[in-house]
Amino acid sequence: MRIFPILGWMLFPGCWAVTGPGAVRGPAGGSVAVRCRYWAGYEHYQKFWCRAGGWFCSNGVIVETDGSEAEVTRGRVSIRDDHTQRAFTVTVENLTPADAGTYLCGVDRTGPSDLRATVELTVSPANSSPPPTERSSSTSSSPSKPTFIWTTAVKWKSSFSSNQDTTSPVSQLSNVHFLLLFLWKVPIFLCIIWVNIRYRKNSREMPDKHAPS
Repeated sequence: MRIFPILGWMLFPGCWAVTGPGAVRGPAGGSVAVRCRYWAGYEHYQKFWCRAGGWFCSNGVIVETDGSEAEVTRGRVSIRDDHTQRAFTVTVENLTPADAGTYLCGVDRTGPSDLRATVELTVSPANSSPPPTERSSSTSSSPSKPTFIWTTAVKWKSSFSSNQDTTSPVSQLSNVHFLLLFLWKVPIFLCIIWVNIRYRKNSREMPDKHAPS
């Protein structure tokens, strides 16, 4: 039945407008780059990265764009948006075990809720010893830190940030609007199901009423 996809879109509008890698991994001491994509029409909206607290951000925004393609850096984390590719990239430098966890990458949309995707970050232990190499008379340069790039995509504060801000009242208001919208959509959902059941029941009874006596 087509009714259920339509009701899902009504209850959770735009839930597929942002896509991320789902789960990513990086080594301790290295760096990672997470690429998140979004639908057309959201090019000039602010993009953000934060730790997840359920479906919402927790502890504040880690880093956020201003709606342009200019790179924004906060502590060890930077974010850059590409309007042409409709994707933004979040880069985390010098990974530590404390960085492991669930994050949200998303679009800061004015309305009942933001658009976001969940990303699970795992930090693996750094190699205890480097692989054996051949001796050389020339001085070898120190190896560069590995960078891992994921194709994909949050809005409060985190330990990544060197300068933490206060919790944004706009984010709290956005969450309240989402809850209110959910509360009035649930009765509509139940009414549509009830009407569908009544319609199917009446359709089965109509042949009996018109049958010849």
